[in-house]
Order: sequence, then C-alpha cells, then structure tokens
Amino acid sequence: MKKIILLLVLSIAITPAIAQKALVQKGDEYFRKMAYSEAIPYYLKAVKKDSTCSDAIFRLADSYRLTNNRLEAEKWYEKAVTLPAARPLDKFYYGQMLMNNGKNAQAKKYMQDYLLSNNEDTRGRSFVKAIDSYENFFADSSNYAVTRLDINTLNADFGAAIYKDGIVFASSRPNTTMIDRKHAWTNENFLTLYYSRGKENKFREPEIFSKTLETKYNEGPVCFSKNGEEIYITRNLEEGKTIKSTDRSLKIKIFQAKSTGNGLWSTLKPFEFNNANYNTGHPALSADGQKLYFISDMPGGKGGMDLYVCLREGEKWGKPVNLGDIVNTPGNEMFPFVMEDGTLYFASDGQAGIGGLDIFYTQEIAGKYNTPVNAGYPINSADDDFGFVYDLKNKSGYLSSNRAQRNIDDDIYSFKKKNVRIRGIIVNKEDGSPIKNARIELKNGVNVTPFTTAENGRFDFPADFDLEYEVKGLADQMGETVSKVSTSSANPVDPFIRLELGKAAAFALNINVIDAETKQPIPGATILEELTGRQLGATDLSGTYKQPIIPQKDEQLLVSSTGYRSKIIMMKGQGGQEPKDVFYTVELNPAKDITPHENWYKIIYYDLDKSTIRPDAENTMKDIASFLKANPEVKISIHSHTDSRATAEYNMRLSENRSKIVRQYLLDNGVNSRQIGKIVSTGKTMLVNNCGDDEPCSEAMHQLNRRTEFQVMELLK
Repeated sequence: MKKIILLLVLSIAITPAIAQKALVQKGDEYFRKMAYSEAIPYYLKAVKKDSTCSDAIFRLADSYRLTNNRLEAEKWYEKAVTLPAARPLDKFYYGQMLMNNGKNAQAKKYMQDYLLSNNEDTRGRSFVKAIDSYENFFADSSNYAVTRLDINTLNADFGAAIYKDGIVFASSRPNTTMIDRKHAWTNENFLTLYYSRGKENKFREPEIFSKTLETKYNEGPVCFSKNGEEIYITRNLEEGKTIKSTDRSLKIKIFQAKSTGNGLWSTLKPFEFNNANYNTGHPALSADGQKLYFISDMPGGKGGMDLYVCLREGEKWGKPVNLGDIVNTPGNEMFPFVMEDGTLYFASDGQAGIGGLDIFYTQEIAGKYNTPVNAGYPINSADDDFGFVYDLKNKSGYLSSNRAQRNIDDDIYSFKKKNVRIRGIIVNKEDGSPIKNARIELKNGVNVTPFTTAENGRFDFPADFDLEYEVKGLADQMGETVSKVSTSSANPVDPFIRLELGKAAAFALNINVIDAETKQPIPGATILEELTGRQLGATDLSGTYKQPIIPQKDEQLLVSSTGYRSKIIMMKGQGGQEPKDVFYTVELNPAKDITPHENWYKIIYYDLDKSTIRPDAENTMKDIASFLKANPEVKISIHSHTDSRATAEYNMRLSENRSKIVRQYLLDNGVNSRQIGKIVSTGKTMLVNNCGDDEPCSEAMHQLNRRTEFQVMELLK
C-alpha cells in the first residue's frame, strides 16, 4: 500500500514537469523553423505551469522580439535578465525594447551592463552614446513632411520601389486569386507585389503587379534598373518548387528578369549567389546598373543580416563583397537603396538610433565607407523604419514603418523636404581644431550672406533648392578658402562641407601598414580611434596613413583591413614635449576563415617584472578556458610581450615565461593541447605605443605593453 501511495505521489509530482518539458520542446520545434508565432502559445503554457521555466522565458522574449511585439518582448526580457542563466545579449535586447518603448533612462543602464560584459560588440557603446545625445536625432524634425499613404491596409504594406509613373510594393493584404496560406513566422498572409500609379501622397487603387511573377509564397521587395527594363525580386519559391535548408526553413533568394514588353517579363533567373542554407535578398541597383547591393546572412559576415555588393561582369555578377564593419554590425543591416551620387541608404538595428530599425546613409570614398549617419526624426521613429527610396523626378521619397500600427504591421509613407540648409565647419588645417570667429560668406550670383562662427567652428545657412552656391571661409592671419556646393534635390540630405584654413601640420603621425607575411603595403586599411569608434581615415596606395599630432592627447588606435586580423596601437600625444614626427609600422596577419569566431580576442596584463597571473587576469583566463572547452574545434595563438625597460635578453626571457605560464594554466583547466597553436614571445620588440628606450612615459602607458594577447588562428579539421 505504501509503495502504491509513494508511486502515486511521485507520478503527481513528475507529471507536471514532464508536461512542461514537452511544451517547451514543442515550442522549440517551431522556434527552430522560425515559426515564432506558432511557438509562442506553447511557451506561454509552459510558463503558466511553472513561472520559473527559464527556457520558455528566454524563448518567449526572443519570439516576441522577432515578431515585432515589443511591448510583450520588453515584459519577458525584464524577467529574462534576472535569471541566473541570462546571457549578456538578453540585456542588450532588453535595452533595445526599452528604447523602442520610450524608456531611455532604463535602457541606458542595460546597454552599459552589456558594454561591460561584451566590450567587443561596438553596439553597446554606440547605443549608450545614442541615448546620451538623443535630442540630436530631432534637430531637423520640422524639415520634412511625412504622410501615411491612403493605399495602406491593416495588413503589411512595405518596400516601395519607383517604377514608371508610380510604385511597386509588397503587401500581405487578402488576395482572392491565391491559395490562402499564412507565414508561420508572423501568422500573416504571404506577400504579393502590387503596383499603384501616382506620386507623393496621391495614388490610385493598387493592382497586382504581374500575375506571371506571382507565387503562393512571399514576393518582394523588388528593385528596377533606371530604365525599368530589369527587375530584381526577393522570393522564397524557386522554379515552381520549395527548396528547404538543412534547418528545414525556406530562405529568401534573389531572382532577375528582363522586360519583354506589354507588362510581361522573361523567365526569372536565379542570382548566382543564392543558397539553400542562407538568405540573399533586398536587392538594390546603382544608377548605372554596374553594382548590385543586397543583404545576406552567408558565412563570414559580421552577424545577423549584412550588406554586400557585387560588380557586374558582362551578363553575370562578380563575387559578393561585404561592406565591412563600418557599415555592418552584429545586428541586422537591411533594405539598401543607392542614390544617383552613390549615397547608400539602408536600415539597421545595430547602428545607434532612435529605436527598432532606423534609416542611415553613408558614402564610399577611396574604397571605404564613411561612418553611417542616422537620418533623424521624422524619417526615423521609435519603431521600425526602413525601405527608404527617393523619386528624383518628383523630388519626394518613400519609406516603410510600423509607427502607426505599432507592433502590428508596416505601412508606406511619403516624405518631402520642406527646405534646405547648407551646413559645415571651418577648421585649422594644422591640427583639425575648429576656428572661432571665422568669417563665412555664402554667395549665389551677386547675393552674399555673411556669417561668423562660434567656438565650435560651425556654420548654417538657409538656402534655396536647385541652385549653385559658393562658400568662402576666412580668418585673421590664416588666409581664405573657397568651396562650391549644390542644393540639387538629387539627394534629400542637407549638404555639409568642411573648410580648412592655415598651414599644414609641421609634424605628423605616420602609420605604415604592411602584410606580415609578404611585407607588402596594404592600401585602404582603416584607422579608428578605438575608444570612441571615430574613423580617422585610411592608408593610401603606399600603405601609409598620416595625420597631425594632437598635443596633450593619447589615442588608442585600431588598424584593420578586409582579409586581415586587426591590431591596436597606442599613439602617444606630445603635450609638454618638443614636437616631432612619430612613425609606426603595423604588420597585419592574413585572416583565415574562422567564422563565427573572427572577432574573438582576449588580452591580459602583468605587473612590472612579473609573469604570474594577476586576479583580474585570472577571470579572463577562466573565460578563455571555458570558451575553448565549449568550442573544441577552435585553435588559438598566444602572443606575450613586455614593456621597454631592462635589456632585450631579459625581456625576451620574461615574455617566454609569460607564454609558458598561460599555456600551462589552460592545460591545467582542461583545455586540449591541440587547441593551443602558435606561441610567440617578442620581449620588448612589439610595443603598442611610442614608449621605447629612454622615452618619458607614464606607468599606465608602460602597462599597455606588459601583456599576452589571445586570438583564434584557425579551426581544427
């Protein structure tokens, strides 16, 4: 009798746990298929049975975020970040949801926490800066008129493309000509392409764009060549059948066709770089038709969806090139669009913005993209804003946003610039500092408008559209300079110019960047100020970068180039010293394909004359050991260094001891010896700053050289 009662008690206690586990497993099954809307009910039932079920809480937060229900996502991330198993990324997403919901003060705390736990991900730093300068996004709020189009429905309508005398867009509105099917991700109807004739905010009733291109799965967004004779379309279906990836999901792909006249198109041809196991989509053609921009989560990217570009090679497209980590982030970059002058617009949730997806723009100069600029309010809002396109003929544009139907569906908006301003800055050519009380003259024909700069050296003039202006800058004992600027409506962004006065710098920082193996120069390598993310410039064809030395300022610089591992150097300022040229030679090692660990990097520091692992370094060493045991395919390199004090022979032995000790620490903590690859001990030959023999440096500067660096060097077969 006692046995029966005991078994009955056990079954009563165990059955709810088994039922809860089954619910989570069923939800996970849908989650892996990206059927988030179908996964949510199972996780909710699991949490109802056990309010502490961490697996269900984490998945609920992610599912609501991925279905754009940010109010519910905030609620569940709030619970997730308090759990023992919470990931640093949960804090980042919670911060994002708080920003989306207008709670910036709370959001800053979690973004700062994320930054402390994952300093390698630049998003944490950039979002903290965005919160601190939040009001700057609204500086031009009265400069645009943004109007929701009447052709929108309660369903999703987005991704306008300029075509003939109207727009082509994607919509999930009910379509009686198709089989009624819904997308498991969002539980919405699949997308169909529609065409509507009109401009600005006046359009006729939309009609199906092309029945010959229509399928029962998602169609769109699309783009067209400038003459409207080529179409590039995003879709799921391939040659009348579905082709699923290894994770059993339908990836989006790009297809192209040519007009055959009378609204008909040739047979769709797949893009050369489509793949069943990753996404390619959101195509955008340059005005000359020679560049195709698109998004993809193909291996080797920065994370999430990245922007890529291909160059036309006859009838085919050349190999895709990732736009790099100035543009791409560990988040998602999507919906590219290229202006006539080459300005690239795109949407991102990884660049610092107002909330959700924001619209940014950048330009390619000498093979490198400038730091993207947020388009600001009202182009952007606290919700998702994307799908920016500009109609040059009618001098107006369109964007997509869910700001009106928050957390429900997207709509298409038109926008038009109300006025134009010419903005800029005047600086000292020698050191880049702004010039106070400089005189600026804006001239159009015989009309001259004067201006005197304040301490920040900035100027700002109201101007008229479609005119050519001349801007002159002058200051006492510094000469004058003149620049020309156009207010053509070819680009909806206000023109910004930089004027320089005075003599060029007499002394300069010189950085020569070379290939560590071939010793050949690397042109186009980027130089960034590591702590602020400010891009300083790029190396020229001889692999050299040059800039004025700034007195009293030390800068930690990140040197990077596509296909190479980045390196950090410390530029020592010259405050209180006799000015002189400073030279650095930076050797970059070619990067092997180590996806997804290409950004993994750790560093520990030592006390003077010591090779023992300090308490702060031991925490990092534990993280390294845990990382290697969790990723047995990873092989790392170990590089140990010293500062410049003492003899070369002594420092070489000291750096060798540091390498031996960290290697032994990893082995003692369960790391497989196969995972420890190249061990390099350089003594004092690889300083990160200008603190060589007899150089006057602070202890903090010397500390930066007493280090061991760890990087992933390859993946084991």
